Amino acid sequence: MKAQKNRLGVLGSFKLMGANLRDNPERVAFLMHRITGIILVGFIFAHIISTNSLARNGWEHWMAVEVEHLRTLNPISLAFFIAMGAAVFHGLNGIRLLLVEALALWIGRPEKPKPPYVAPSLKGFQRRAIYAVFALWLIIWAAIGYVMFLW
Repeated sequence: MKAQKNRLGVLGSFKLMGANLRDNPERVAFLMHRITGIILVGFIFAHIISTNSLARNGWEHWMAVEVEHLRTLNPISLAFFIAMGAAVFHGLNGIRLLLVEALALWIGRPEKPKPPYVAPSLKGFQRRAIYAVFALWLIIWAAIGYVMFLW
């Protein structure tokens, strides 16, 4: 069978070349949702392994190591900070997606497509909801960074 050039497979959803991200916040939110999901799966896997290995030495040892690693600036605390940012964005965007897809909020009325085509759902409140998710994510992530590293 002859290979088709326009089929990108799974990697096509992560391809940024040729994607117009400037006026397409939904595409950026889609990519970030996928990337943060992968980060969270990796974090959960690493967390289970590290918690299991530290818990074998007792609770006091586990708490001492965790506090030491999370209160200072090191690769473990940076990975935890990135994982918390991923969790916050994934959660906020997931709530927005539930409101849009499950409850059909902010969809807009169907209309006849006219070039240049802009989806009716991205003309109104849904676009503002995407920007609100990005803004809330940055505010909450900055607060997490302040509590982790400066407080």
